[in-house]
Amino acid sequence: IVWQDKRNGFDYDVYAQKINTNGVIQWSVNGVAICAAADTQNNSKIESDGSGGAIIGWADKRNGNDYDVYAQRINSSGVIQWAATGVAVSTELGNQSAIDISSDNISGAIFTWKDYRNNIYSDIYAQYINLAGVVQWTTNGIPVSTKVFDQLNPNIITDSTGGTIVWQDSSGGSHPCHACINF
Repeated sequence: IVWQDKRNGFDYDVYAQKINTNGVIQWSVNGVAICAAADTQNNSKIESDGSGGAIIGWADKRNGNDYDVYAQRINSSGVIQWAATGVAVSTELGNQSAIDISSDNISGAIFTWKDYRNNIYSDIYAQYINLAGVVQWTTNGIPVSTKVFDQLNPNIITDSTGGTIVWQDSSGGSHPCHACINF
């Protein structure tokens, strides 16, 4: 499991814990710090890495101005696998939030998020990160949907052929869900 935690008394950080089928915690008593960088880290998501560990993503305000997307991998023993405070998924100007993740359980995960880089409407972007923590697509992600009006709260799910489907769009003025792209 993963959560945001204000144990430092002034901003949120991201922590994780593994619990076995008998309800017994497997890692540090109060969880493992996934990211305790300056300012707030929140709205975390978690997916299996396919080998007993997890890939975790969150909104991160370490730059003091706006939220970016960061990620971390933790192995089955509770040991952080990437850079100490995570790997940048997108640090583009404007807020990036409403993160979702889909792991392929083999070689990495696709992240999707709501992105305000154009300062007018929010768009949907995505990024693939391999199990070594290296981004595989264009820096700061690829556009999934950049239509007029806000694209909000993207969701991502694996398909039955090794790809993923991202959906959520409000380009019609409401919020109908439909498939935006299949990776």
